[in-house]
Amino acid sequence: MKLASLTRFAVQAFFVNICLAVCHGDTPALVSKGSSVSEDNGSLASAKIIRVIQPGVFDVQTADYIVRMRAWGVSFPKRDQPGYAEALSFTENRLVLTTPELRIKKEFDAQNLKVVDILLLGGKMNFTREAIGAGAGWHVEKETERYGPFVIAQLKAKRMNLGIWANNFNYGKIDPFARPNPQLPNMVGNRKPFVPSLSYWVTSLGRIHRPGCSFYERGKGVLTSTPVGRDCRICGGKKQK
Repeated sequence: MKLASLTRFAVQAFFVNICLAVCHGDTPALVSKGSSVSEDNGSLASAKIIRVIQPGVFDVQTADYIVRMRAWGVSFPKRDQPGYAEALSFTENRLVLTTPELRIKKEFDAQNLKVVDILLLGGKMNFTREAIGAGAGWHVEKETERYGPFVIAQLKAKRMNLGIWANNFNYGKIDPFARPNPQLPNMVGNRKPFVPSLSYWVTSLGRIHRPGCSFYERGKGVLTSTPVGRDCRICGGKKQK
């Protein structure tokens, strides 16, 4: 009988405490296990990187969504460029199945990707600085406004000729409005540009005629772009009338 009374007293005391807490506005925050919490400093907590799409671009699993992001301040070779496989392997080895601290730098870029600074090993390792320092990618100075640690990391990578800096390749962007330089199919192999030239008709007697002359390709002679002989009095030969 005493045990039952004590149990009822304990239950009543529990509900009284809850009511008092509600009245004073002290209700505890209930956060589901594994949920993603957006902190005041613009970082993401408890968000796991589940896959790498391409160097520097990856998917993050939050409590409710999968968000595609890219690393801030670094660019990598494209799929058809030298160094792509190495950059992809570097990104996968550093990021897959990790739960880093992700500091948001831009909500969405032109490709609709969230841009983040990635801190690993409890903030001891910065992914962008590691990628630049290893020569897996290069510093995007315009995006970071020449952030000092990234500038120094790239200078060291260049000096040691690491990664992309060992490739004799121009990773610069091609101007989309640049005028193309067409080449004839038979000229592609030897890489010589096609330069149109005027063919003169030089007769066996050494008279030079230009196209349009009544004596052009008449009788015996040869076609040449560097004629030697006497100019025709009618068409002018090398000297157009």
